[in-house]
Amino acid sequence: MTLAGFSKQTVMYINKKNLPITSLMLLAAAVLLPACSTVTVDKQATAKTISAQRGNIVTDNTLSSDTASALLSAGLNEQACMQQFDLCLTQLSDSMLNRHYRPALAIFAELHYAKARQLSDSESCRNALARPPLDPYYANAPLSDEDAKTQQKETDLCLTDYQARLFDAVKYSYTYLFYDSLTHDFEGAEQSSSAHAQNRIPNDNDIQTQDIYNAASNDVVTQIYQSTENTNKLMGNTTVEYLPITSTKPDNSNEVAVANRPPLKGKATDQVKVMKVTVDDYNLGIYLPNENNYLQNAHKQTSALADLTSTYQLRLSGLNSVSKRPGLGISLVASLDDRYTTTIRQLLAASLSGRLTNEKKNTNDSEPSSRIYPTGHLLLTGLIKPDSDSVLDVLSSRKLDVHLYNPYQTESVNILNDEYPLAANFSAGYGLWLSENQLDGVGYLNLITRQPDAQLPKLFMLEPYDPDKRVLIMLHGLASSPATWVNLTNDILNDDKLRDNYQVWQIFYPTNLPILENRYQIQQLINSTYQQTDPNGQNRASQNSVIISHSMGAVIARMMLSDENLVNDLDKLDDKDMLSNSEKQKIRNVLKTSFGENELKERFELQALPQVDTAVFLSAPFRGTDYADRWFTRALRRIVYLPVGLVKTVTDNLATIATQGDLAQNPLGALYLQNGASQLSDKSSFIELTKNLTMNERIIYHSIIANNDADITKGLAQTQPNGAKIDLSQAVEDSSGNETASMDISDNTKTSKLPPEPLVAAVTVNDDISQALTERLSDGIVPYSSAHLDGAASETIINGGHSIQTNPQTILTLRRILHKQLQE
Repeated sequence: MTLAGFSKQTVMYINKKNLPITSLMLLAAAVLLPACSTVTVDKQATAKTISAQRGNIVTDNTLSSDTASALLSAGLNEQACMQQFDLCLTQLSDSMLNRHYRPALAIFAELHYAKARQLSDSESCRNALARPPLDPYYANAPLSDEDAKTQQKETDLCLTDYQARLFDAVKYSYTYLFYDSLTHDFEGAEQSSSAHAQNRIPNDNDIQTQDIYNAASNDVVTQIYQSTENTNKLMGNTTVEYLPITSTKPDNSNEVAVANRPPLKGKATDQVKVMKVTVDDYNLGIYLPNENNYLQNAHKQTSALADLTSTYQLRLSGLNSVSKRPGLGISLVASLDDRYTTTIRQLLAASLSGRLTNEKKNTNDSEPSSRIYPTGHLLLTGLIKPDSDSVLDVLSSRKLDVHLYNPYQTESVNILNDEYPLAANFSAGYGLWLSENQLDGVGYLNLITRQPDAQLPKLFMLEPYDPDKRVLIMLHGLASSPATWVNLTNDILNDDKLRDNYQVWQIFYPTNLPILENRYQIQQLINSTYQQTDPNGQNRASQNSVIISHSMGAVIARMMLSDENLVNDLDKLDDKDMLSNSEKQKIRNVLKTSFGENELKERFELQALPQVDTAVFLSAPFRGTDYADRWFTRALRRIVYLPVGLVKTVTDNLATIATQGDLAQNPLGALYLQNGASQLSDKSSFIELTKNLTMNERIIYHSIIANNDADITKGLAQTQPNGAKIDLSQAVEDSSGNETASMDISDNTKTSKLPPEPLVAAVTVNDDISQALTERLSDGIVPYSSAHLDGAASETIINGGHSIQTNPQTILTLRRILHKQLQE
């Protein structure tokens, strides 16, 4: 029904009733007033209101409520404003009659960024990204010369306008955020700056403007990089000049900075101007950290900015959390062009090529130093500072400085004599490394594919070497890889104290190698890394190191912390009279011939790593496991291959003594002719040789042992009540099968029901455990009796299976151990 129709019927009804004229007028007013009113009040969710208040052009692709209101108050239409942008800014300025200019800066910053985004999506600017026509005879045929010139002119104008709007967005937002520290030289503006921005509670406008500053800075930095790489992106008319870095130290100095040059005189947190970029009439200075370690992997000056990726463009999935530090600036990852990667495809290709071509072993790979891989992903935080010190100078400036900081070293930045926190995303580089390297798949295929050469262990540094941080070495288990430590590593990055004091080295080794050989190769690799990074052993990084190891890795780690001579124990092996003494001596002689007497000695004579003083063992089968002898495991062991090169080296020399099968069954021959999986059997000669190994007395060690029976863990907690931790990681089903996390109160009966008893997550063992319990404790693969070590500084039983390295309680226990080590 229309309003006119409704009014006509109402009047007819009134006439029939003969109402007084006063009542008639009141009723007419009641009918007509709603037609004039445009204001209504409805209720909505609190979250929706807050979202609307805080949204802006960056988060919602629409203008913020403040900017939209300013346009409406000035009688300006948003679309018309974007069409006639300069005229719009002029009329908007004229409409702001108050003397408080700070909100105006935020409004102009958002409008400039909105215009920049509109231009970047326009056809004229997108033509800069268009590919050449593929076929000159169809719809995508090349333009005529005249049309091409016209299009290029339009594109150049669009790009120039885009760049100017982007730079203006940076300058206006920068001025808004920091103007309290500037000389506020607007005509007639308030001069008082007693209420400093740092002392105010940030309002929605502050947060929105910081978003614009970061987003605009992100676009500038990434576009500059794309322009320097000549990819014809949205930054046009760009020229780049790489600046010489004047050194204050001799050329033969061991300290290096960008492009292997010595750092300049000053602090590591200082910035070095390495590049000048000219974009139309804007001059940009590019600054990098003045550090001798952080940029040492950038072998040329240009590679320090290789593959620069903003974390705004990354979505990290698969991590238990993302480690961030809130603050100013944009988090970036610079991926160096010569970084090492390993994939399943590469592994299969190497295996196939070895069978087809019989290619020779890469002798360079036999050197441990060639298998040390510094991080190929550098974390940087970008910040743009106009080169001026007053409001009007900032807004009119054509000189901007782009600073790229090392977020590990620099936690805050000084802007106009005030300190501000610097943003960082510490998970970004680690996440990119994990995504580029298919470590889990490669670790498994290393175990079951017949490789032409031994895939020797590799060491990966997860951040550039820092001489002032302790080293945390992580050693994975059977058929695994460094990817097994993803949650632990990420939690360390997320812990400020641990991140500031530890750097992570992860070992990737082939678990099909005999364990004695793996221990030898891994220890050589670790020794070479310490020697390469700190030849004199004076750095903090060469002291108080920690090894965290799981399963087979724990067995290897214990050997690297021992000083025992295993040669003295060889005769203790029960060889069941399979070989005579003379034959055993022949085997030893052949082993010496195969490896060389000194190398064989190094494989059997253990020496504890001098840099390590703390170890944590997880689910460690020190006395072996019968799991390795079960039918399905025996079947798996048959497809676990020794590296072809290693088998050939040893077996060719032993062929005159016995067949390979006989030797593999012999306790002495089995030490080098059984694969690593077979040697974890509690009946293997390797376990017999090493089960009672003692560690150097200076080593402090901790055991974390899994138990897969919740009832047994509960019984253990009752005997160790002070060390029990309750499992609140998930709700427990009550007797009716419903998940209950809290008290359930019935509305009808007003009676309460207590929640079901929670599970025990972990128990720290402070007293001896009864034999009745120890015989039943097991993670399903490794029994407690195999994992337990007398003399441990702490022993924690985790409720769960063998792979407890991913368990939150395990990670929490490890963090407590690391915090305690820092205090000692």
